[in-house]
Amino acid sequence: MTLKMVERKNRERIARSKGSQPVVFENETVDALASMVLSLMGEVVVLKDRLDANERLLAAAGLHGPADVDSFAPDAAAKAYRAGYREGIYDRVLGAGRDKLVPQALAEQQEYEGVLDAVTRD
Repeated sequence: MTLKMVERKNRERIARSKGSQPVVFENETVDALASMVLSLMGEVVVLKDRLDANERLLAAAGLHGPADVDSFAPDAAAKAYRAGYREGIYDRVLGAGRDKLVPQALAEQQEYEGVLDAVTRD
């Protein structure tokens, strides 16, 4: 069995549209959470597809089975690699919440602090 390597394109590209975003659900918070769930779902689907392909290829080659995967203990290099790709996943999944909710929360906090300043000065 010959395996053909396929070049992966746009691995590092994270598309984010510019400008104001429409609010689809009842408020921006629900929109941000829905976006995060959809991003996570996309990550899980890709992961499941790649895992399925890997398991089928390894079983066909007679290399190892699920018990070997279950007992695998990653070394330092594997742990470092995993930490790197986890950051990318966190950014893609949590990015919607960060981009939509954090600026709003900061604006509300600054407004609150302004009112608090005005009240305490009087």
